[in-house]
Amino acid sequence: MSKSMDMQQKYRDIIERLDVNYKKIKTMRPLPAAGVAYFRNEFAISTTHNSNAIEGNTFTYDETKLLLEKGITSSARSFREHEDIVGYKKGFDFLYEALKQGTEISEDFVKRIHSFVQQGAEDAGEYRTIQNYIGDLSRVVYTPCSPREVPDKMKDYIQKVRSDSKKNKDLMARENIEWEKLFHGFAEHHIEFERIHPFTDGNGRTGRLLLTYEMISLGLVPVDIRYDERSRYYAALAAYEDKLRYSTRPESKTEKLAKLLAECELRSSDLWIKTFSDYCQADASGTEKADQAGQASASSPGGKGKGKASRGK
Repeated sequence: MSKSMDMQQKYRDIIERLDVNYKKIKTMRPLPAAGVAYFRNEFAISTTHNSNAIEGNTFTYDETKLLLEKGITSSARSFREHEDIVGYKKGFDFLYEALKQGTEISEDFVKRIHSFVQQGAEDAGEYRTIQNYIGDLSRVVYTPCSPREVPDKMKDYIQKVRSDSKKNKDLMARENIEWEKLFHGFAEHHIEFERIHPFTDGNGRTGRLLLTYEMISLGLVPVDIRYDERSRYYAALAAYEDKLRYSTRPESKTEKLAKLLAECELRSSDLWIKTFSDYCQADASGTEKADQAGQASASSPGGKGKGKASRGK
């Protein structure tokens, strides 16, 4: 079997396992609110560490956890890094408050997320007014659109995401979910946001939080792209530009990122099931019964549970 065929089979296996997991998770509700809150907090710490580490933040996982849980920071880290950690966690928590309110993605919503990610920065929550670059001035990897084009491109991006989100809700309601189509859509939205690069700084972290919101809005467990997956993540983003020029298959532009997101979703859903499986078995047997009144809305997947978080950097 060729390497390409082997990778395709691996992806099909992941999709099949995801489908099984999703159907199982749907039967694991309602769950204890305290357990879901614990799970979500553990996930938030992990994704806060990983998403910032991907961008070069030097806080370790343990330092991230200590800062977020105890308010204790390391004197070896800069104030900007401290703000990035605290702001990202606030942004993550904001997503769940927005979900409760049924908030749709809009330009104001995107700017609000960025204001958390870049808390303390002068231009937090504001579109850029200068030309920025991906890479550095000595080795420009990609040049986003000019600042004057940002508002119009963001309007188109928001319109596309909102339209696709409605279609995705219909997809999720079907007996046989088109998982590959779903993850190609997630990948397309994320890549388009990063191509626009609407802010001077904080685009990667803002984009990953937007991706999280898209997923939890559909009842999925959010993904945590780990620091040790950084090279693969950046390669998947770069592949879009290459395929845009040379490939005739539309899906080829997003397939690398779609596969990475599917793997991350499988990992998160496996952990969700592992975390709550004993509770559900005990509840079904009648040997343990928690007070679950009014907790259905708190029981949608929200993050990483009892397993160890990726320490990455």
